[in-house]
Amino acid sequence: MYQKIRICFFITVLAFVQICSAQSWVDSLDSYARESYLPASQYKWRWTHAALLNTMIKEYMLSKPQQKQAYFDYIKKAMDDTYAVANGKTPNAVASATGLAFLYKVTGNVRYKTKAEKVYSDYLKIRRTKEGGVSHLMLFTELWDDTVFMVGEFLLTMYEATGDENYLKEFMKQLRLHRDKLQNKDYGLWVHGWDSNNKIHCTFCSQMHWADKETRRSAEMWGRGNGWIVVTLSDALEMLPESNAYWNELSGYLKEMVTHLPELQDKETGHWYQLPVRNTDPSNWMESSCTAMFAYGINTALKLGVVSNSAYITCVDRAYRGLREYSIIQAGKKYLTTQNVCTGTCIGNKAYYFKRKCTQGKPYGLGMCIQFGLRYELDKGYRSAAEK
Repeated sequence: MYQKIRICFFITVLAFVQICSAQSWVDSLDSYARESYLPASQYKWRWTHAALLNTMIKEYMLSKPQQKQAYFDYIKKAMDDTYAVANGKTPNAVASATGLAFLYKVTGNVRYKTKAEKVYSDYLKIRRTKEGGVSHLMLFTELWDDTVFMVGEFLLTMYEATGDENYLKEFMKQLRLHRDKLQNKDYGLWVHGWDSNNKIHCTFCSQMHWADKETRRSAEMWGRGNGWIVVTLSDALEMLPESNAYWNELSGYLKEMVTHLPELQDKETGHWYQLPVRNTDPSNWMESSCTAMFAYGINTALKLGVVSNSAYITCVDRAYRGLREYSIIQAGKKYLTTQNVCTGTCIGNKAYYFKRKCTQGKPYGLGMCIQFGLRYELDKGYRSAAEK
């Protein structure tokens, strides 16, 4: 009898070890995000939560059939519970509507299409520049790089769900207008913002007088702001066939943004910095959400043949290992979470970004690390082929 108990005990231990070894840090972050940090029942119609919702959509698309239901249930619960307040009155509000477009695409339920179209109707009324660029703020006309992700993911998903070219055209219009105002040609990255009228910048969190009086641009290229663009470009290229008329243009935009990233990455930690191009400034600090987003974009560029140099493969490998070592920490006994995450950030000078709070968790911190880690683990074959 004792012998049988021992055998059963060792079988149980072995099974437990096998289960744990099969689960990566990405799986643990995902479980923490859905089960503990932000359950679907706590979802609010805000951009921060939308970043994690975007992750759940991608996990649904990339997961095995038997795993899809958990992600679908999360998305449906989040959208059903916030259906009454869903709106597109600001770019940040539009971001959550990606879930509505996704549900229409997957289920064909016109209820979700109707609400998504209402969000789009709201979106069309947002303040704009004279060229048609969507303002990030309601009371002042400013272009921010964040907007590309907040409205872009929704527009791309609406195009995918409906086949209506107007959504794709609007996405390309906003991408081009924002790039025209924000791109730094030396690095291919974008400054954080552009102001239409040189006002006194007395908004809720931006620094006073951040815009240059001549160019109307902000001075700094913020890490996560550029990460939003890199992720959105990557998703557009994954969605569209190479035969699409916009594919080469989009691949060129992604390439110009990732070209200098290998030289800006910290070789020891695998991270990029809060202000990526100021990587030698002693006041700078490594930031995990932009690290995950940059690595996500480079991984996509390798997969699609946009870049092929082994330096990019090294970058992605280094980021995956570095995030686990330096930015993934224990969250209680059961889960893992993220650290080195810049909290929500508006626009300012160098000192403003360096003084932003560095924190743990956050929907965008968790979401973007999950997105990159999942892609990294699934696309290993593509990187191996590129290396050869």
